[in-house]
Amino acid sequence: MAKFLKTNDISARLEDIIRETEAGQKLVLVSPYLQISPRLIEDLKDANRRRVKITLIYGKKRLPQEEEELNALQNLSLYFKETLHAKCYYNEKQLIITSMNLLDFSEKTNYEMGVLVRKEEEEDKAIYDLAVEEVEIIRRHSDEIKKPSSLVAAGKAFMGAVNVLIDDVAAMPKRGFCIRCGQAMDYNTYRPLCEEHFAKWNVHKDSKYPEKYCHRCGKPRRNVCKDRPLCLACYKNQ
Repeated sequence: MAKFLKTNDISARLEDIIRETEAGQKLVLVSPYLQISPRLIEDLKDANRRRVKITLIYGKKRLPQEEEELNALQNLSLYFKETLHAKCYYNEKQLIITSMNLLDFSEKTNYEMGVLVRKEEEEDKAIYDLAVEEVEIIRRHSDEIKKPSSLVAAGKAFMGAVNVLIDDVAAMPKRGFCIRCGQAMDYNTYRPLCEEHFAKWNVHKDSKYPEKYCHRCGKPRRNVCKDRPLCLACYKNQ
C-alpha cells in the first residue's frame, strides 16, 4: 500500500533506496535541480563500487562541475532535459514520487511531501510500472552527457602537469649565489657552488659540509650545505 512521506521521511527513504540497491540492479534518480549533498555523493560512489547501474536525469540549467563529478562514476549514466520538472527516485523494489529535488537546501530547509510505492505489493505495482514507463520516456527524450574519453582525460591530465611545470619554472630565480664564497652564479639547487668551489668540494664530496651563504638570497647563513643550499626563509618562500 502506498505510503505518505514527509521531508525527513523522503530523505531517509531515498538514502535506503540508494544503499539497498544490489550489484547489477538499476537505480534511477530524476530531479530538475541538482546540488547533491556530500553524504549522498558518498552513497552514489558506494553504489558505483557495487556496480549498480545508475541513471541520473536532471534539468533546468547545465552544471559542468556537477557533471564532471558524476561522470567520474563509471557505472552512472547522466542525462539532461531542460524542461524537466518531475522528481522521482527508484530502484527495482521501491519508488518515490515527491516534490523534493536533489538539493541539499531542499532536504534541510523546505517542507516537502512524497509518496512511496513498492513494486512487490499488488496495490502499488501498477503505479510503480506507470512511473517507470514515464521516466523511460523522459530519458529517451533527454540529452545524454557523454563521459570524456580516456584519451581526452589523459590529455587534460598531461596539460595540467605541463602547466604546473611551466609555472614552477617561471617562478624559479634566474640568478643564485655560491654557497661557499657568495659569488653570483646561475641558480641551480643541484649544484649551488661556483666552478672553483665545486671543484674543491668535488674532492671529498661531502654534501653535509657546512657552507656560508644561502644560494637564493646570497646572505650569510648558518646551517647551509650542498644538500640544503637555501636558508629557512627562502626554503619556505620558494
